[in-house]
Amino acid sequence: MNEVTLLETLHPHPDARATYDGLVGIDDTKQTLLDELIGLLDTDRLASWEKKHHPKGLALAHRWKKSTPLVLLSGDVGCGKTVLAGSVGTPLAEALDRRVLSLETPSDLRGFGHVGELSARITDAFTQAKKRAKAIGVGLLVIDEADDVATARAQNQAHHEDRAGLNVLIKQIDQLARSKDPVAVILITNRHAALDPAVRRRTALHLSFVRPDEASRAAVFGQLLGGLKASDKDIAKIVAASKRDIPFSYSDLVDRLARAVLREAQSRDAPVSIELFLSCLAHLEPSPLMESSRL
Repeated sequence: MNEVTLLETLHPHPDARATYDGLVGIDDTKQTLLDELIGLLDTDRLASWEKKHHPKGLALAHRWKKSTPLVLLSGDVGCGKTVLAGSVGTPLAEALDRRVLSLETPSDLRGFGHVGELSARITDAFTQAKKRAKAIGVGLLVIDEADDVATARAQNQAHHEDRAGLNVLIKQIDQLARSKDPVAVILITNRHAALDPAVRRRTALHLSFVRPDEASRAAVFGQLLGGLKASDKDIAKIVAASKRDIPFSYSDLVDRLARAVLREAQSRDAPVSIELFLSCLAHLEPSPLMESSRL
């Protein structure tokens, strides 16, 4: 079947707000993405600003108006790309004062490999997104593992169906830019270098996600230790203890470490403490880096 089942989330949504707020250590990235989406989807805001401050027009603003509503989120696994894409709809809805419908493509977007199937399914996803966005207000079409459908045509292993699907993807993105439909596309990939240059060239914004540095780890630990009355000295001690040759990812800390601490505390029938936190951290190994992250 060529019809695609898209996962829908209507924003604002309380769970999405909690998830978005819980993404600590990447505040600048969150704000940049939000600002870009506001600019892409609320052209009246830019027009009002330009009229007020540059009534004779501004070349920069003219170029912005021609931007393709495409954002690329790339980087190592476990660093918040997918979670941010799935939750940013709520602060976006609040900023625009409009409902935002987030539509995520399924993992089987490629289908079964039948001739013309990938192209047809990509077209259907965009058609659904435009139709539903108009009915709701604003739409976000999120395509995870984008390298699976947007691999560079120059790669030797690129099959005819892959190239055809990529061509359709580019065509659909270009049509969005021309039609001014209230939809922005968010591509997510762990291998941005594998994406076709034509796709990368069309991105209005490319945000690269990396593993947390000391300041970001301090923000993560500050959140995880909420309720323990941890001092700045305690957090600094944990940050120092979390330094590794291969850095921890965000998911290593907020998922694996947090669960290990809770399991150990329950098995001991004891409260969580800084000492227990440090003990579990000492036994935790960072998840392996992707090969592209070693380059």
